[in-house]
Amino acid sequence: MNDVASLAGVSRGSVSNYINGQKTKASTQAKIKSAIDTLEYVPNAMARALKTSKSNFVVFIIPTVNSPFFSELSYHMQQDLQRHGYKMILCNSNNSSEEEIEYIQMANAQKVAGLITMSYANAANLVDTNIPLVSIEKRVSQNVPLIISDNYMGGRLAGETLTKLGSKRLLFVSKKPVRNISAVREKGFLDYCQENNISAEVFLARKKINFISDFKRFVKDNVVDHQFLYDGIFSDSDEYASDFYNILVQAGIQVPNQVQIIGFDGARVYPRQRITLSSIKQSNAHIAKYAVEKLLLQIESQNKDTFLGEATVVPVSFEKGITTK
Repeated sequence: MNDVASLAGVSRGSVSNYINGQKTKASTQAKIKSAIDTLEYVPNAMARALKTSKSNFVVFIIPTVNSPFFSELSYHMQQDLQRHGYKMILCNSNNSSEEEIEYIQMANAQKVAGLITMSYANAANLVDTNIPLVSIEKRVSQNVPLIISDNYMGGRLAGETLTKLGSKRLLFVSKKPVRNISAVREKGFLDYCQENNISAEVFLARKKINFISDFKRFVKDNVVDHQFLYDGIFSDSDEYASDFYNILVQAGIQVPNQVQIIGFDGARVYPRQRITLSSIKQSNAHIAKYAVEKLLLQIESQNKDTFLGEATVVPVSFEKGITTK
């Protein structure tokens, strides 16, 4: 700070004010910024947090980065946090509550500004009450804001879309156990079919790891005279829907002429990617936007009771690929 003040020709106090975000004259700011750039000065964010008792780090915990959906969501989350002056620490829990607990304890120890989690652990009991928390997809406490896609309506939309496109015998496919949001998606789909007298059945792979073999066996058992016994398939994820698509094609079944398929997520690996799988698309941009908004409200407010209430439900939409007509 002494070096910056000397080079800029200003007081040390002015440099301190500038670094800590306090009001300084525009001309003084320009001199200090120029001196900092010249000296290649890099602020120590942890030291600043200790001095000011304020952190600009937000921990974002997701189950995996090895998925287009979570990768896209992480991108939007980082962009939204950055727009508000926060840095994101991305943590991959590997679908493990034990690993998530470790990250939450780290957030406590480092006194981060906030925590956003797609939780598998009982996060509400592990997060310091002074650390603002937002959950995505799964509610961890009535005191914690929840951001969630409209999974039930997504399931209904899949059933409605397949029916309108001419499918008459529908199938829901997934892997056991179907729970949490996947169960909600399944229920929306089956409710729509039941209410509209549409034939719909469920197939769930039993094997936890080698579940693809269960999918292949089911397809083999249900192909008669080069025809699959179902003409419309919905899955609770793009991953399983894509698996079924590839297995059907390998079995000589024409998609979408003989069988139409809809998945759930609709995320891209890269922005220009051609969409192959028709899907119920979640809006990652809106999920991130609402999560950051709820977090900032907590950071800026002293009244925790402000955040009690219902979840923020993000609408979904149908995105057509080559697996539907």
